[in-house]
Amino acid sequence: MNANPNVQEANEVARLLSGIVPAETILDDDATRAYYSNDVFWQPGVTPLAIVMPGSAAQVADAVRALTAADIAVVPRGGGMSYTKGYLPARDRSVVIDSRKLNRVIEINTQDLYVTVETGCTWASLNEALKDTGLRTPYWGPLSGINATVGGALSQNSAFFGSALNGTVAESVLGVTVVLADGQLMTTGSGGRVDTKPFTREGGPDLTGLFLGDNGALGFKVAATIKLVRVPSAVDFVSFGFPSITAMAAAQVEMAREHLVSEGFGIDKTKVEHSASVNRISDGLKILGNVASASTSRLSGIKNALNVAVTGTSFLKNHEFTLHLVIERHDQAALETALARVRAIGRAYGVEIDNAVPRVMRSKPFSPVRGMLGKDGERWVPIHGVFPLSESKRVLDANDAFFAKQKPMMDKHGIKYSVMTMTTGQEFFLEPAFYWMDEITPLHEKSVGHDVVAPWLKRPANPEAREAVARLRRETQELYASLGGVSWQVARDYPFTEILKPATRGVLVALKQALDPKGLMNPGSLGLAV
Repeated sequence: MNANPNVQEANEVARLLSGIVPAETILDDDATRAYYSNDVFWQPGVTPLAIVMPGSAAQVADAVRALTAADIAVVPRGGGMSYTKGYLPARDRSVVIDSRKLNRVIEINTQDLYVTVETGCTWASLNEALKDTGLRTPYWGPLSGINATVGGALSQNSAFFGSALNGTVAESVLGVTVVLADGQLMTTGSGGRVDTKPFTREGGPDLTGLFLGDNGALGFKVAATIKLVRVPSAVDFVSFGFPSITAMAAAQVEMAREHLVSEGFGIDKTKVEHSASVNRISDGLKILGNVASASTSRLSGIKNALNVAVTGTSFLKNHEFTLHLVIERHDQAALETALARVRAIGRAYGVEIDNAVPRVMRSKPFSPVRGMLGKDGERWVPIHGVFPLSESKRVLDANDAFFAKQKPMMDKHGIKYSVMTMTTGQEFFLEPAFYWMDEITPLHEKSVGHDVVAPWLKRPANPEAREAVARLRRETQELYASLGGVSWQVARDYPFTEILKPATRGVLVALKQALDPKGLMNPGSLGLAV
């Protein structure tokens, strides 16, 4: 008998799941298990016993039932783009269920305006499936949508494409199908009724909302139904430069209150320097074609593309902060009216600049995930808070004061700071990010590509700087919570249960106990007991 307890327990997983999932979808070699013990920031974590990649909702249900009956914890994983311990085990006796083989688009209903999709489907794949329908989801993906899955976005909450106008992904969801801890498959929204289409989230208590942003603590999402809306036919782009972040935020807030922008983001010079690689022109001819085809006028599109190819993003450094916006309407007249109002607001606080950044980003929205490293291979991790629109100036002043105080420590460890702002519906979103020199992990290599990271693969680990970043992130989280902020990607990173009001916390704990009495669904997530 093999004396290695890890091998014995991995064999137990294979035995438990025999006949439930194909043997080749159970991964238990040391290298794979080690890979799944890291996320974008946290390393190394607890190594899972095994990784399972089911190919159907029924396989997930049977696998969860077998694992939890054997007191083995279940940890859901999507595209692996998170940095908040959301898909990392908290216990030794854990199995990661990788959802990426659950990648079917189940139904596109163009008459009733919804799409049902398995949660391992990427946002890029979903948009590809919808491209000939003239429809899309109101929120239609994150920048990492080439890898990020629908389920990951629902578990963590997510915002970017379409979010300034339509809010986060949660506001687009009509219902979800979830595997509970005992292996039951249940559906929320109208799809959970007998002989009823999944066309609405309404009709009784909103059970759908319970499973959004839960990080799998309440159940494993295997499918979701999302609203569809008509793709606007008139689109244009505008960018502005500002002398200060408060001026830029004031413009964003005013635009948000008038519901003018589909998506947009504001960044500082440091973000321009380190994240230009996300949008840089690595292939001039390809970008030229993309931009030209995305333009209202092919001639003007070619002109813009040539300008981008020649100048790159250097013009952005002429401004302390820059704001990049996409404006959409269903006819040209409405678009011109909205653009005029956006320009009036933007010019009241700053100056209009070349709109190359939003134009290029929209030309290929789901590009390879390069932004999880800085321009010279620096490690990257963000932090965020969401606030009422009226609080933006107070929050930004406090944020600036906080980071001014942290500067000596950050200089000591070589930590660089950048910042991004957005509005999501009627909310103000603030996302600082940190860059520092550290080792490149296998997750970075696989996500970004070997050729990109090859020059940096021998870089040594820098645990002291990484620990300093971890402390800095925690202090930033606590600052934002003290300012009345909310964070989406709670997982096992952001403060949550400890800052809930007692009665609210009590309901959440009771709900967890009712749905997962042994505490085996992603233990520790949401700050619930490990």
